[in-house]
Amino acid sequence: MLIKNRVYIIILSAFLLSLITSFMFVKNFDRYEISTDEKENHAMIKGDIPDMWVDAQVIKNDLSSGKSYFESGKEIFRSYLPPRTFALFSYIFDYELFENWENKIFSLDNKKVYFLFLQSIIYFFSLVVLFKEIKKHYEIKTCTFIVCFLAFEPTIFLFHSTFHTESIFFTMQVLMLTMLINNNDKLIKFIGIGLLLGLMFLQKLVAIYYIIPISIYYILKLKNKSIMPLITIVLFNTLIIFLVGYGNYKRSNIFYFMPPSSKSTLHLYFPISIISKAEKIDESVIHNKIEEDRAKWIEENNINLNLEKDRIKYYDYLQKYTIKILIKYPLTTLKFIIWRTLQTGILNPIYVYEFFSNETEKRPPFYLEEKYKKINIPLRIIYSLIIYSIVLYGFFTSLKKIKVEQTVLLVLSSAYMLGLLGWANNSRYFVPILIYLSIFWGHGIASLSKLKSRKII
Repeated sequence: MLIKNRVYIIILSAFLLSLITSFMFVKNFDRYEISTDEKENHAMIKGDIPDMWVDAQVIKNDLSSGKSYFESGKEIFRSYLPPRTFALFSYIFDYELFENWENKIFSLDNKKVYFLFLQSIIYFFSLVVLFKEIKKHYEIKTCTFIVCFLAFEPTIFLFHSTFHTESIFFTMQVLMLTMLINNNDKLIKFIGIGLLLGLMFLQKLVAIYYIIPISIYYILKLKNKSIMPLITIVLFNTLIIFLVGYGNYKRSNIFYFMPPSSKSTLHLYFPISIISKAEKIDESVIHNKIEEDRAKWIEENNINLNLEKDRIKYYDYLQKYTIKILIKYPLTTLKFIIWRTLQTGILNPIYVYEFFSNETEKRPPFYLEEKYKKINIPLRIIYSLIIYSIVLYGFFTSLKKIKVEQTVLLVLSSAYMLGLLGWANNSRYFVPILIYLSIFWGHGIASLSKLKSRKII
C-alpha cells in the first residue's frame, strides 16, 4: 500500500510541476518578437500551430453565423481534431483566440495557459488509469519506474506545456495501451478501443493504420475468438472516420477523410533528394524538372487550385508522383530513409524550450550553428544512448515476465510509429514511441536495481 501511495504522489508531483512549467512558459513566451526577416512572430504560436489557431477561429465564426457543426470550418490541411479542440477551449473559457482577426494578431492573454493546464490534467489522470491496470500485470516496483518515466522524462514532459498536438495524443496512447492490456473482454471495451482509435487518427494522422498492430495483438491473444472484437473495433473506428468524411461532404460536397498533408508531405521531403542522390545531379536541376512536370500536369488536366475538388486531385498527383520515384530508386530511398530515421531517433529533451526561445525564420536555423552541433548534438546522442540502452536491457529482461502478445504489441507499436514518422528527420516525431518503450524502460531499471542490491549484499 505504501508503494502504491508513493506512485500517486509521484504522479501528483509531476502534475504540479507541469502546471508550474506551463505558467512559466506562458509568462516568458506569450509575446511577439521581431524575427530576422523583420516580421513579428509569436514565440509560442508558430510553426504549424498558427494554421490550427486560424482554423479554430473560422469554425467559431461559422458557428456564430448559423452554420451547423459539420458545415463549419475550412478545408483542414492537417489533423481534424486540434483546431476544434482550440475552438472548444475558446468557448469554455470565453477566450478570444485573436486580438485582431483581420491582421491575424494572436491574443496576448494569459488565459491560454488554461489550455495547457487541461492537457496536463487529462495526461496525468491517464497515468493514474494506466498504473491501476499495469500493477495487475507487472511487479509494483517495475510499475513505479514506468510511471516515473512517463511522468518526468523531459522529452515527453515538456510537450504538456505547448500547443503542439503531441500532449493530447500521448494521453490517447496511454489510454489505448491501458485498454489493450486489460483482460476484460466485454463488448463495451472494444467499442471504446474503436472510438479511441478513431480519435487518435483525428488528433494525428499517423494513427490511420494503427489497427494493424492492434489486430495482430488480438489475433495472438484471443486467437479464434478475436473475430468479433476486431469487427467491433473496425466498425466504431470507421464510424469516427466516416463522420469526418461526412463533415467534408457537408462543407464542400466532396466526401474524403484524409487531409491533404498526408499526401503532400512525402513530396516535400523525397523526390528532389532521392533523384539527386541516385542520378548524381544537382538538386536545383531536379527541382526545376519537378516543377516543369507539375506545371505540365496542371495544364493538361485543367486544374484550378482555387477549387477544393481540384486541389484534392492535385494532392493525389503529388502522392503518385512521389511513390513512382520511391519505387524507381528503391536502394537510394532505403538508404535515405534509414539515415533520416537514425537522425530522428536522436532525442531532444529540451525541444519545446528550443522551439519557444529560437525563431523559426532564422537562416541557417539554430540547430545548424557550429556551437550547437559541437555541444548540443553530442549531449543529445549520449542522452539517447542511455535511454535506448536501458530500454534494450529491459526488453531482454522482460521476455520471461511479459506475455508474448504484450511484447509483440509494444514492439509492433514502436516499429509502426517509427516507420510512419521516422523519415521526417525531426526528433519531435519520435516522442510518441517513448510511450511504448516506457514499459521496457521500467523493466530495465527494475532489473538494474536488483543487480545493484545483490552487489551490495
